[in-house]
Amino acid sequence: MAIEKTIKKKITEEWLNAVPQLSAFAQNKLYKIVGCCVLGIELIKLPHSEEYRPHFVVYPLWKSNLKECLNIPSIYFAIENNKGLQLDIPYLRHSIYFNEAIECLKKQIIISLNENVTLKSLFELVDNRFNDMLVKTNSAQQAKLFELKFYIALYTGNQAQVENILTQIQQISMSWNMQMFEIWYGKFDLWFQSLQEKVNHREEFLRQIETNKLDKKIAKLKSSEIIL
Repeated sequence: MAIEKTIKKKITEEWLNAVPQLSAFAQNKLYKIVGCCVLGIELIKLPHSEEYRPHFVVYPLWKSNLKECLNIPSIYFAIENNKGLQLDIPYLRHSIYFNEAIECLKKQIIISLNENVTLKSLFELVDNRFNDMLVKTNSAQQAKLFELKFYIALYTGNQAQVENILTQIQQISMSWNMQMFEIWYGKFDLWFQSLQEKVNHREEFLRQIETNKLDKKIAKLKSSEIIL
């Protein structure tokens, strides 16, 4: 067990050296703050094996407290290898796969982890998730991505994008499976109304984000901004 801990610690250090903008939130959770989100890499140990799988994650920062923010990611997907397959890395053979893992990460995460992120590139990252089969067949997963785009646009103050996303939601929701949607979000009309109301209470929304950023658990994370 002691050797395993040492190995995992060394692997974490190698990831942090390769992606120095990330900080260790926990040994297997490497994060940074980008505007109104926490994003980064989670090194998930696979059950019944001595392997881990790197995942890219995005969490919201606008919920009522940090615990709630980090409860469910808005985006969560496994980094794939060069053949488009799941990248499962044996702890004891980490060095063999690591360069490929970093190369694949940089290809699949189209935003820069080293500097400020443009709204356009962040939206492109979110839009790419709509192509995932699990998202295509799940109205609640689509709603989660639209919600993420809405709040990012609201954070930047880009009113045209805010209105554009609300219009998109109205149009695409006509094809949603509302039973599936309601399991996660309740009645559509109430959910949509809550988004519209946030537009009128943007200052409160921004204050909540700043409050969460000051939480001592993430206050030391490196951060960058979302720029137009």
